[in-house]
Amino acid sequence: MSLLSQLQLLPRAFWVLVGATFVNRFGVFVVPFLTLFITRNGNTAAQAGYAAAAYSLGGFAAAWIGGWMADRLGRNVTMAVSSLAGALCMLTMSQAVDWRVLALLAFITGAINEAGHPASAALVQDIVPPEHRVIAFAVQRFAVNLGWSLGPATAGFLAEHSFFWLFVVDAATSAFFGIIAWLFLPRGRRTPAEHAGWKHAWQSIRANHAFLALFGACVCVAWIFRQTNTTFPLHFERNHLPLHLCGMVLALNGAMICLMEVPLAAGLRHWPVKQVLALGYVLMGGSFLIFLGSGSLTAFVAMMVVFTLGEMSAFSRQQAYSASLAPDDMRGRYVGFLSLAWCAGNTASSAFGMTLYDHHPLILWTLNAALGAVAAVFIAASRKRQTT
Repeated sequence: MSLLSQLQLLPRAFWVLVGATFVNRFGVFVVPFLTLFITRNGNTAAQAGYAAAAYSLGGFAAAWIGGWMADRLGRNVTMAVSSLAGALCMLTMSQAVDWRVLALLAFITGAINEAGHPASAALVQDIVPPEHRVIAFAVQRFAVNLGWSLGPATAGFLAEHSFFWLFVVDAATSAFFGIIAWLFLPRGRRTPAEHAGWKHAWQSIRANHAFLALFGACVCVAWIFRQTNTTFPLHFERNHLPLHLCGMVLALNGAMICLMEVPLAAGLRHWPVKQVLALGYVLMGGSFLIFLGSGSLTAFVAMMVVFTLGEMSAFSRQQAYSASLAPDDMRGRYVGFLSLAWCAGNTASSAFGMTLYDHHPLILWTLNAALGAVAAVFIAASRKRQTT
């Protein structure tokens, strides 16, 4: 089946979600420059790391709340509430200066903003048949990264003049997504109240060894991925490179994904899942080893190219693989539980990665590579029934 034929089989509601996701992701202006915003307000790099970690820590609450809301209240309701409330939180955070206040507001904002993610992934699982999920998640990531390829470049120029406008645009695009979700997206599958609790989901998850192996791999990968939003821009600035070029290098990630990931997902559709995931994880972690040799602009570009090749190999396939492991009536909670892995990795990476970078950056780059290898071992050693 051709790529065009596969795309034509995806339902209308999916394309509405994709369009709204693009606008929302274009406006993710704050997170890539959050650590710089905090340090430019007179706080240290370590304090900026703690505040950034608080945003990730809020994701723990989001995973539990968002997963339950997605299954019980419906997918579109959860996404709408999360996005509209998150927009207000983002505007409030723009007025803070002290890192402790920023940390508190970042925690609240992270808890609210991230609560919509389980619903989004669960809705794709609801409306797209299993045999088309790899290409569907690749298309969704295309929208995310098309926004990401344009957004950070724009944000980089804005950041050189006023960080406040980063928060304004971020909030406006979140509000837009919330309105579209409320008015134009379906509620999706809903679980009766007596089966919507976390007790039922946990009984299923703890017996699902393949899913637990994926959980462990995601903790490692989350640490690695978070470095692109924390130490990467800080390392860029400390190598005396212009900030607007940092936004453009970050945008290279999204541009590559937009051009290559959907065809790559279609071409690798029948390749073994575990091998593709493991290769992607190794490339993502190993890309940071380039910084052991140089801090030039060329090194930053090369690192981002290798990192993105790994990301494209792993992430759309990872989402479809995760979906295949979740029972139909627990999709929101399974996605929410897997979000906990990302929260754990993101939080540890923000809090300890920034501190480690301040003292031993070379050790940090080596650790990132090692974690990529560990994630690959988790997947390669797991026993599972392949259904994607």
